[in-house]
Amino acid sequence: MSRSITDVYRSFGTSIVSDALDEHGIDGVITGLEPVHPSHAAVGRAHTLRLEAAPNPGTETNFPYAMLHELVADRVLVLDGGGPGLSCWGGNASQLAANAGVEGLVVDGGYRDVAEIRAGSFPVFGRAPTPKTGQKRLTVEEIGEPVTIGDVTVSPDDLLVADATGVVAVPADAVADVAETAEEILGEELLVESKIDGGATVADLERDAHEF
Repeated sequence: MSRSITDVYRSFGTSIVSDALDEHGIDGVITGLEPVHPSHAAVGRAHTLRLEAAPNPGTETNFPYAMLHELVADRVLVLDGGGPGLSCWGGNASQLAANAGVEGLVVDGGYRDVAEIRAGSFPVFGRAPTPKTGQKRLTVEEIGEPVTIGDVTVSPDDLLVADATGVVAVPADAVADVAETAEEILGEELLVESKIDGGATVADLERDAHEF
């Protein structure tokens, strides 16, 4: 049975994917988002939501249930959370997402319950922790539309790769081509590693015109 394209990407770290994107002239690196736990990693197609500040803070909004109803199995939930000042994710949301088979969360915004998230298995990548709740302060404005995360526009079905090094988004129409390039780069990387392990010097690697 052939591997799915998502499974192919599971063999790449974000550095390899970033290098492959460079070869195709695509800037898909999302800066400033960190894993809540260093072991967190996620690969999957994007399911996007955009949150905004509630027009009447302190009154009931559609948050968080409009968000929690969008926990789609085998997808990475990508939230434009409206900034790091308010939490739009926490420990209970992580457990619900894990139960639903969501691959992970990438949020340009705040999150809380850090100890609970670290103790669980659900991968979370966010802008910053904050104890300040987004309930009655945030509203879900759009679902399934392109969102801007940092300087990168992420559209539904783009492929997200996230690990301890960072977060990378591959446009849906470039996924296959970037994967092919990433395979070549990974092969070169493994070759260099094997030469170094075997005692190759810098001069040896330069002579063979290896890239890093």
